[in-house]
Amino acid sequence: MSIRMVLCLATILGAQLLASPASAHFLWLVRGTDAGQPRLNLYFGELAEADDPDLLDRVASATAWQLHQGGSARQLSFTKSSDALTAKLGDDSSASLFALAHDLGVIERGGEAFLLKYYAKTGPALGDPAWEKIECGKHLALDLVPRRDGNRLQLSLLWQGQPLAGAEVKAHGPGLAEFEAVTDDQGQAGLVLGKPGTYSIRARYIEPRGGKSNDRSYASTRHYVTLALQVNENPADKPSTESSEASGESKDSNKSKESEGSKTAKAPQASQPADALPAIPRMVTSFGAAVLDGSLYIYGGHTGRAHSYSDQTQARTLHRLNLAQPKAWESLGDGPGLQGLALVAHGGRLYRIGGFMARNKEGQEHDLWSQAEVTSYDPASGKWTEISPLPEPRSSFDAAVLDGKIYVVGGWQLAGEAESKWHQTAYVLDLAAGAPSWQPLPAPPFQRRALAVAAHQGRIYAIGGMQREGGPTTRVDIFDPASGKWTEGPAIHGEPMDGFGPSAFATGGRLYVSTYGGSLQRLAEDGQSWTLVRKLDRARFFHRMLPLSERRLLSVGGASMTEGKFDQLDVLEVGP
Repeated sequence: MSIRMVLCLATILGAQLLASPASAHFLWLVRGTDAGQPRLNLYFGELAEADDPDLLDRVASATAWQLHQGGSARQLSFTKSSDALTAKLGDDSSASLFALAHDLGVIERGGEAFLLKYYAKTGPALGDPAWEKIECGKHLALDLVPRRDGNRLQLSLLWQGQPLAGAEVKAHGPGLAEFEAVTDDQGQAGLVLGKPGTYSIRARYIEPRGGKSNDRSYASTRHYVTLALQVNENPADKPSTESSEASGESKDSNKSKESEGSKTAKAPQASQPADALPAIPRMVTSFGAAVLDGSLYIYGGHTGRAHSYSDQTQARTLHRLNLAQPKAWESLGDGPGLQGLALVAHGGRLYRIGGFMARNKEGQEHDLWSQAEVTSYDPASGKWTEISPLPEPRSSFDAAVLDGKIYVVGGWQLAGEAESKWHQTAYVLDLAAGAPSWQPLPAPPFQRRALAVAAHQGRIYAIGGMQREGGPTTRVDIFDPASGKWTEGPAIHGEPMDGFGPSAFATGGRLYVSTYGGSLQRLAEDGQSWTLVRKLDRARFFHRMLPLSERRLLSVGGASMTEGKFDQLDVLEVGP
């Protein structure tokens, strides 16, 4: 895969379309009504909703069809309204699908010329049989087919009628936080649904085929398909997060995977609201946090809505909470706005590592840059000191301290308009060295970001994450500094998405991980399996889980698909 996934892709249309777009623009088909008459609306924007109406003139020549079961199709013509291009529909439209294809011509960007083609699709609510019964391949070279499975949405991506593997898929919807995936070998990707409403889903495929269009040469063709999908309430869904729905599994499948874990999940809830602990100053995801000498520190993170990044939505203040006397948070001063960073503690100091900065203002095209800077904070003096930078800029990674050394694993490099670079490297910094400098580790046998890294029993654990190819994973890899070798460990329980944005830490001699689906899992003493300790009150991802004592963990920040961001601190009792 050749492009960043969790971050919102900005498509620059060049001089032919738009001189300086404020955000990404795609073509969307959305059904609606006007004075009771069904209409098909064509929007040109980042999501399946009205955007700048002046841009509609650029795509007024787009062609759309109404598709019926049996293969018949009717071409539709659009007229411009106040905020959309609209086409009148008849009474036979409720069970139809609608498809659009539009060639935007040759675009030049970053010294590369490519042909840009858009496809759009919409239809009835998710679950209607029309989605699987009506064939769209004649009109959509790149096609998304949705299917509902309980509280999950399963997407199939087709290229010229065949499953397309390794392509990026992104989705935005009510209660849906920062979803991104890569299609598997069958061209599929799945997600846990958020709240009812309209979902904006898109996928991209770069065809390595050059040619000429209107006497202009291009080296490749970029295909984008969008799907505006109405999701209604599912009567079969359970509202409680105690069920196995959060991980996308049925109760039977949980029992087949681990009977002990299924029984434990019915036990009383593990997470207890820490009434004595004040809420964090700002609700953030993808931030840094650490416990040092009895205080909780947090720095940075994303404060804005999903897929929207700017320097205004990146936190930049170091905050501290005295856990022994947790009356109020202290502000310890500002630094650079960062997210996707790591914050670790050792020897009475904090270490802030990497992350990315948004150089753009709110509403402008994303301009995101990973950082290599590493700084140390001394609470006694209140000062930051720059130390040896990372050998390469890095964000969306994680770090852990083992035997006085910081280990950095996973992540990628964002560099503005350049394609994202997934790291194949990992590094270690010996804090006891006279002049500490980052040294390379043996290359990890994976490329993952949005993972958890933890130290346990003399080893470094890399848990879950988003893969460069293959989407989210529950895989666990282990690095042994004594042997200098990587080995594959036992995967955590759950669906692949349970490995997306987890957090892990060891306390009381045991290693714990909290997952996207809201499960707290513990590594067995022999290191050969994971046990589901119990479900948590709040299913978080892109959060931090830190040790309070040998019997308690603290869950901080993050978000869930259904509830958005959290500011509550949850104390997790894990027993002796």
